[in-house]
Amino acid sequence: MKRRDFVKLCGSSLALGAAGVPGVSSAQEKMVWKASDVHPIGYPTVEAIQRMGKKLEAATNGRISIQMFPSMQLGGEKEMIEQAQVGALQIAR
Repeated sequence: MKRRDFVKLCGSSLALGAAGVPGVSSAQEKMVWKASDVHPIGYPTVEAIQRMGKKLEAATNGRISIQMFPSMQLGGEKEMIEQAQVGALQIAR
């Protein structure tokens, strides 16, 4: 997957995740999106999500941040997909 395609995919995931986050009643509430990857810290996709999280946090004045779980901390790909389906995980890579 090319980097440009990956960035587009991540942006789409963030937009869809924001639309699916229930219970946001105030613009001042803080949201922490959970992101998981099967690769370790230092891997390009993990680094991309972390950079995206920093940019998102800066753009929203800290209202939205991303908590990254690399190295299959939340399970393998199958488990991550299941968690995303039930809303426990916002970004699965």
